Amino acid sequence: MRLEITRIEGRRNDLLLRIDRAEIESVKLSVANRTRLMSLAGMPRHRAASESETRGIESVKAPIDDHLRRLAIVDGQGKVQQRAIAISNRNLGTNHGHMAWQRLEAPPVFRLGEDPCTWPSRSCLTVRTDGRVSIEDLAFDVEGQRVSAAGGADVSDEIEWATYGQQVLRRGAVTRVDEIIDQFYDLRHVLAFDHHREQGERIRKDIYEGYPERFREQALRAWREAGVPRARYFHNAVGLSASDVLIVQREGTIEEIGAALRDAGADDGLILDNGGSVVCWVWWANCYAGGVISPTVDYRPPGTSAIAFVLKGPLKIDLPGGSVSYSTA
Repeated sequence: MRLEITRIEGRRNDLLLRIDRAEIESVKLSVANRTRLMSLAGMPRHRAASESETRGIESVKAPIDDHLRRLAIVDGQGKVQQRAIAISNRNLGTNHGHMAWQRLEAPPVFRLGEDPCTWPSRSCLTVRTDGRVSIEDLAFDVEGQRVSAAGGADVSDEIEWATYGQQVLRRGAVTRVDEIIDQFYDLRHVLAFDHHREQGERIRKDIYEGYPERFREQALRAWREAGVPRARYFHNAVGLSASDVLIVQREGTIEEIGAALRDAGADDGLILDNGGSVVCWVWWANCYAGGVISPTVDYRPPGTSAIAFVLKGPLKIDLPGGSVSYSTA
């Protein structure tokens, strides 16, 4: 495992974490208050949210420590129990398009109540029942509560869990924004407009007019014809190579995130989270008490979902004074 943090105050706050696949014991997904969350509308972007909807989504979110307890990474007193790294997955449960499959949950397909679920397939971070981690295109059958591979084969019994993310790197090629712009329900992650200001609110209304049927058309028009500039947002992304799992957390356009994953050695990669939601928790922080490293400046602790990578090996290594690492050589 290798961690690189580049921090220049006010300019950069980048994290690159490389985990050797051979080090991984298991990968776990947590969704906060799953049943209740599924009954909500998430965070509506195409219309104004009611006060009750806003209160509802805020009440079901949980801080990273609660997700870690649910996954048995820490115990009831918060003491670390497993050698693990956890990252946020907070588009799931808040934004349309972000669906998940959890084989042992009822129902196994997770979706927001108002999500139109119109896409034929979704690019997903996927964990097979044998523990293998991959990025796969999957089709979700909400009515039948099944999941299929891109070729149509039912893989419901073969996949432990899967969660959607926008695939910004595919077989070594960075994805063009016009190919996936409509996969970003919160379009502020792609285009720079502030809906809290009058001009930004006009842009938002134009983009989401006729949602979901006209969303792609309106989003491309806002960029290409109306001249709405591209956003350089903070993103949380996961990439895979034959040998490694790579976590990239940094600011950039979605193409820059894809390029960062490629340059780190990934063949495929997707975005799971954005902005003040992004977090990385590690077991070794604070003298093995666990803790957050390299958070965003506007980090908001409560969240809907988290992913934990549990690693092999002892929780803690006792080292001689003055030592920073150990070797079996």
